[in-house]
Amino acid sequence: MLYHVRAQPIVAEMSRFWVLLNDGTIEAQEPDGREIVASMRRAVVNGGRVEWQENCYCSPPLRHERATVYDQFFTAMETGPSVPQEPPEGESFWHYLEDCRVTKGSGRGRSTVNLARYVPLRIF
Repeated sequence: MLYHVRAQPIVAEMSRFWVLLNDGTIEAQEPDGREIVASMRRAVVNGGRVEWQENCYCSPPLRHERATVYDQFFTAMETGPSVPQEPPEGESFWHYLEDCRVTKGSGRGRSTVNLARYVPLRIF
């Protein structure tokens, strides 16, 4: 069944989530790793929350996904039936994660976490 999921990202964990999504760790997880990665590629950020559609066949919905992955990276998760023709709208979550990724410098053991994000401000 297709579900619509909304959750609050744990910002401090997003760089680690990016690494696990890209190094094959999550994708190799059976039976749902490939669907988790695909869902995160489709996910959007909307109003500070992440929204996505995900196929799941367990009861309660996303039970295994939450126990093994999602509860480490998200809070306040809401899951409900989805209308397939209505994907969520917003900014790409994958691009948001790219902004949070760990990048390695040319120096030995050097790495930085880039959590900076351009946020337009209005000054009145």
